[in-house]
Amino acid sequence: FWLKPSVPRKGSRGICETCVPMSAKITLVCFLHPSMNIQGVKWDPKTTIEVSSKTKIYKLMDEVEEMFEETASDSGTPMSLQINVLWNTKDYTKALNPNESVGTHFTNGETFGVYGDVVPAPEIPPSIPEDQKLPVTILTGFLGAGKTTLLNYILQEQSEKKIAIIENEFGEVSIDDALIKEQKLSLAEKVVVMDNGCMCCTLRGDLVEGLQQILNAIDKGSHIDAIIIETTGMADPVPIV
Repeated sequence: FWLKPSVPRKGSRGICETCVPMSAKITLVCFLHPSMNIQGVKWDPKTTIEVSSKTKIYKLMDEVEEMFEETASDSGTPMSLQINVLWNTKDYTKALNPNESVGTHFTNGETFGVYGDVVPAPEIPPSIPEDQKLPVTILTGFLGAGKTTLLNYILQEQSEKKIAIIENEFGEVSIDDALIKEQKLSLAEKVVVMDNGCMCCTLRGDLVEGLQQILNAIDKGSHIDAIIIETTGMADPVPIV
């Protein structure tokens, strides 16, 4: 590593001859390499971007990607751009280091070129109104903290809500047999018991299957107001979230 920063000399390769104050705003012209397939995107070859000279090259890349996606969307051709390389068109053979500052390589009014992958923009799923979302509660805590007791209490004391339960009984006492066998339909709309180990230790595969069972039940007409997931005392809830 360098003990002292090197001082660029006037005319040094890759360094602008005119130094730009590191706090200045500069306007640059964006040039998209003609080999990129942007058919249908109404990109103006005179498109300019104003940035601070302190801005890192990778931040400039991010801004171009966002601008390209907005332009493509406005053109009716949803596409996204992942920039692989950016350079000063005065020296097209030198790819710039993304971690260096814009002002190190550009002066006001210069042009930078970009090349990258142009792909169809990912579809944005339609937003769901809050009142149509199904709340999910993760019930977690140390062994013996009273998770199952609390869950049994919730199922016994309230009768207004239909609650779906995903329970992991590995190493713990499961929901009271009376609740599962005799009062399952009245107290809990659906109980999915997972007994092959800790949720986060099975790569959440079992959890996904349990949630899918509940969603299938909803699709078939079951009314469910909420889902409660009870984990074991050994489970880390972060991977589940």
